[in-house]
Amino acid sequence: KQWYQRRLAITAGGTVKVWSLKSTETMNTFKPALGSSASEITVNSIHLLPRNTEQFVVCNRTNTVSIMNMQGQIVKSFSSGKRQGGDFVCCTLSPRGEWIYCVGEDHVLYCFSVSTGKLERTLTVHEKEVIGITHHPHQNLIATFSEDGTLKLWKP
Repeated sequence: KQWYQRRLAITAGGTVKVWSLKSTETMNTFKPALGSSASEITVNSIHLLPRNTEQFVVCNRTNTVSIMNMQGQIVKSFSSGKRQGGDFVCCTLSPRGEWIYCVGEDHVLYCFSVSTGKLERTLTVHEKEVIGITHHPHQNLIATFSEDGTLKLWKP
């Protein structure tokens, strides 16, 4: 089945639903779970991988972001490595899906290589809580925005 025949959605309860656009039926429902308190973890965002639309990135309020498949299985995980202060609040992908960029509650940007699975770079991006991140669709440029109203541009 092709990606354009499906849609992903996050429910208020933190579950991910895979919908068929053709039949409007739910194809799969699962709760991305990491750690022992997984029932309390909310999903912040989901992003389809551009080069493999059978997989997507799940960013939830933990120190780990995961690539999952449409059946709800974790394919690969990336971690800030911190026990406290390193939970991710938002993430984005590079246009070709080669990089995952996550911002933690510690105001640090974490740059993960999808191919190697390694944390390649970190950068403190704001002094206040970061509420969003996006990648330019054609250039190697990231924008982060903070609760203090600042928008910053970064070349990773």
